[in-house]
Amino acid sequence: MRITNNMMTAKAVWNLNQNLERLSEAQERASTQSKIQLPSDDPVVATRAIKYRNYVAKAEQYQKNVENAASWQEVTDSALSDLGDIIKRLKELTVQASSDTLSDSDKVAIQEEVGELKEQVVDVMNTSYAGRYIFAGYDTDEAPYAIESTAAGDKVTFKGQYLSLGGPTSTEVSESDFTDFCTSNADQMYQSEAAQTIKYNIGFGSQIAVNVEGQDVTGQGTGTNIFDSIDKLLLGLDGATSYQTAEIDNSADPATVTVETHDLNLDDVLTDLDADYERVLNARADLGARMNYVSMAKTRISNDVETYTTLMSNNEDVDVAEASIDLTSAEYVYEVSLTVGAKVIGKSLVDFLT
Repeated sequence: MRITNNMMTAKAVWNLNQNLERLSEAQERASTQSKIQLPSDDPVVATRAIKYRNYVAKAEQYQKNVENAASWQEVTDSALSDLGDIIKRLKELTVQASSDTLSDSDKVAIQEEVGELKEQVVDVMNTSYAGRYIFAGYDTDEAPYAIESTAAGDKVTFKGQYLSLGGPTSTEVSESDFTDFCTSNADQMYQSEAAQTIKYNIGFGSQIAVNVEGQDVTGQGTGTNIFDSIDKLLLGLDGATSYQTAEIDNSADPATVTVETHDLNLDDVLTDLDADYERVLNARADLGARMNYVSMAKTRISNDVETYTTLMSNNEDVDVAEASIDLTSAEYVYEVSLTVGAKVIGKSLVDFLT
């Protein structure tokens, strides 16, 4: 077969293009540190890359969720600790108030402190994390607890409803006025509702409840919540020897209200505060178990992120030393092909006419 200059030139150009393409690919691998640039480069590697990247993205999101869950629970535990300290102080003041040696000024001082502690309980129960009220169930945008002045004295509301509508009330409020107050506000009496549990996804197929609901901490209903205990203590410090409560049946219209009068004994208040403190301890114990679970999940998901990141790197990333050698080799081959091509392409018939 006759070999012409055109054939040699075309072959040289083709080789140059091939070597240039290999050089370009080697440069791209070295600069991007990635084995493939397009799925078509290696479909198997590309398929695995998508799978591993999805795993890593999910694991990293779970990692963020775990950190948020842990922070929420830490804030909650701190608030419950503060509430426990307040109740312990209330118990101390109740014991002091039981003494017959207290002067009127001493009782006034204790009464003022108890009033401040009641407000502190409300403040603690309105604790927020990242702009969300942690004891409000699903209604995290609004502070759940408030103290409202009424015809029957100061009453605490929870999510806009009276936590203990017929709770301890001074006998200085007439029975008819107390009855009218309870009847007119019967539809605003807090009723037990379905659990409002806020859950975080903290792993592959794993969830954890992060919140503690306020009514489970303070208690609810007449005579079974911390605010009723405080109100009885305040009445006792004010010199009262009795108080009244109301049992409200709002199944009828109008509601049926039954008022009862009770003897006021500070020893009973101390017993109530013990029950309030026990309720807080139980809430902390339950929360503590969940905090331990989140701590273990944090370690597990951190290991998952590391594992999947390593798998993703092994699948996609080039060997740096190998990529460097490939690049050097491709550069050398291309330079040689340029030298050879220059000699071939530059030849013409004139070069042979001497």
